[in-house]
Amino acid sequence: MKHERAIYLLLIPSLLGLLAFYVIPFGISVYYALIDNAVSRQFVGVDNLVDTWNNAAFALAVDNTLTFMGISIPLNMALALTLALLLRPMSKKLRRGLLVFFLLPLVIPSGSVVFFWRNFVSINGMFNRLFFTYNPVDWLNSDYAMWFVILIFVWKNVGFNMILFQAGLDFIPKDYYEYAAIEGAGKLRQFRIVTLTYLAPTFLLVFILSVVNSFKVFREIYLLTGTHPHLSIYLLQHFLNNQFANLNYQLMASASFYIFGFILVLVFILYRLQQRQTYL
Repeated sequence: MKHERAIYLLLIPSLLGLLAFYVIPFGISVYYALIDNAVSRQFVGVDNLVDTWNNAAFALAVDNTLTFMGISIPLNMALALTLALLLRPMSKKLRRGLLVFFLLPLVIPSGSVVFFWRNFVSINGMFNRLFFTYNPVDWLNSDYAMWFVILIFVWKNVGFNMILFQAGLDFIPKDYYEYAAIEGAGKLRQFRIVTLTYLAPTFLLVFILSVVNSFKVFREIYLLTGTHPHLSIYLLQHFLNNQFANLNYQLMASASFYIFGFILVLVFILYRLQQRQTYL
């Protein structure tokens, strides 16, 4: 009993933090999504959700965000898995050096990241000097802006995902590959049957973290482009930030509710698929 009480006492700070920073703010957001404004506080039901859904800026932000996530997350995961597979047969010393190299973008401060990319993709930046000397382009204010945002996201997150895949690969027993080879399976079939099957939990974890990190890339985009970037990179985070700046808490809370629902449904579907594959 004493040990159980000690465990519960140690859990209290974490539970208080969870309530203070997650549960209570989420409840407040739901409350704001159901009232007309912060002054009169009249209950309006789902009117704010309907208004947000019909908002042109919200529709643009959803379209751009889904495009960004639909390209950057699979690309990031595929590249991270490829790098993890390439690093596997290398010596431990070389592997550690490359892992540190790929993890560097995670520890670089956002200000330094923004300074680098601004000098790289601005109209007078390094990219134009190397390839478009006579016809420079302001890339973050062009139709190609989305690809540079995707590049920033992949550059910053591929190293961390690569380590997760590396850990998942290390947990796959080598006997499975030997048994598959005895049964006549080639390298490609071994990868499909053994590697991909036993990496399913790692894929789920990497995907969830990639979705979360895709929202965090807003910090760099905001510092690079401000509150009103090119229309092709106007994301949900811009919409939320602008509604907060305009004190329009109702639309902001409603948009947050849609984001929460989308992520919840997506993670649930992937979890069920992963569980189904585990039992097969």
